[in-house]
Amino acid sequence: MMVFGNKKWVIFNFLPYEYKSLEEYLEKMALKGWFLEYIKGYCLKFTKSEAKRIKYSVDIMDSISFFDGKDTDKALEYREYCKEAGWKFVCESDKIQIYSSELDDIKIDIHTDETEKFNTIYKASLKYIFLKLITIILLLYSQYIGTVGSYNGHFLASSLSLSSLMFVSLLSIHEIIGLIIFFIFFIRGKISLKKEEKVDYNFKDVVLFKRSIYKIATILAIITFIYLSIETDIFILKLMIVIISLIFVFNYIINFIKNKNYKNKIIVISVTYLMLTILMIFAITNILFRNIGSSNGNEKNIDEVALNLEDFNDINKDDSEYFRVDKSPIAKYIFYSNEGNKMYLSYEFFESKYKWPVKYNFNKEINSSKEFGISYIEKETKLPQNIKVYVNEERFKYIIISENRMIEIYEADFVNEDELINIVYEKVFK
Repeated sequence: MMVFGNKKWVIFNFLPYEYKSLEEYLEKMALKGWFLEYIKGYCLKFTKSEAKRIKYSVDIMDSISFFDGKDTDKALEYREYCKEAGWKFVCESDKIQIYSSELDDIKIDIHTDETEKFNTIYKASLKYIFLKLITIILLLYSQYIGTVGSYNGHFLASSLSLSSLMFVSLLSIHEIIGLIIFFIFFIRGKISLKKEEKVDYNFKDVVLFKRSIYKIATILAIITFIYLSIETDIFILKLMIVIISLIFVFNYIINFIKNKNYKNKIIVISVTYLMLTILMIFAITNILFRNIGSSNGNEKNIDEVALNLEDFNDINKDDSEYFRVDKSPIAKYIFYSNEGNKMYLSYEFFESKYKWPVKYNFNKEINSSKEFGISYIEKETKLPQNIKVYVNEERFKYIIISENRMIEIYEADFVNEDELINIVYEKVFK
């Protein structure tokens, strides 16, 4: 919720079959002196005035397409009917029309036929749920690829990845609840109509719970943005601001096109969606590549490097040293590579104060290696029992792990196996 002077913006997410909750909310806001000005998606804008009792009616028009703009012929015709019934048009958003009246006793209800009303709300709700599910499935798939489906657990060391995972998970829970309640509403509605009873549209508690989830997700997004603003360099922060700005521009352009009488409007909107999506992908790709490709971006974290060439009595040549340090409240991850005069050193280091992230990262690495036909065997050493050493069959890579630390190190040239393991133990685990 944001308040500026006599204006207030509130996020109120609901599906068509939950419209009663919106009506009750708007009436309570009117008693506090806040009156609805317009609605865009889930964002409600209110204007401050003298408090009074207002009756609101939220109507769902399934005959209006998502691609139709404002003030369609069907909508204007319907408003005339509502005006004659004592209702004043307030605003609209896609299939949703909102009316109000100061009359204490409305003689004519907007909704007359109970079966027609149920069918209209059911169809409109189904379309909203279908679009939401497609979005959530795509988001979950992208999260699966980047986290659960990845070849390691390094995402646990990224605050951005963790926040993104939590955000998508919250949205998924929100939509799954909406889907379950929708089926309950549909079954109950059919039973009520069969008994010639009124359909119950009261889902106040469900809407309240779903709004709480959205608030948590919003707070999480704000905290993540603040954290990234502090932790990242100025250039990346600017790119993030650009992306957020593009999202607002995206919505503005689409809404602008929808409200114009273009020929082949569906094609125009579809092409615009495609072009803006490409623009978004381009901006995000720039952030990722610039963040990963900048070798100087983590110079302030040089002291956090677990192991370097100097530990092997070597020095780097031609400024070839590269490293990246990622940290989150759960874990820390370091990637390091450097070419020296005698050897080439490359490793990935993972650390956590908890046991399960290290174990999870180890299992992911072992299982993903098996998918490529590479297996690790445990090597007998004189190291403490809590430190295990694994080497793949080709002796191309070593994994040394304790309860809280794990390092994957490529075999260093000019260093024999025992010397390599002992140096890593002394510098990293001891």
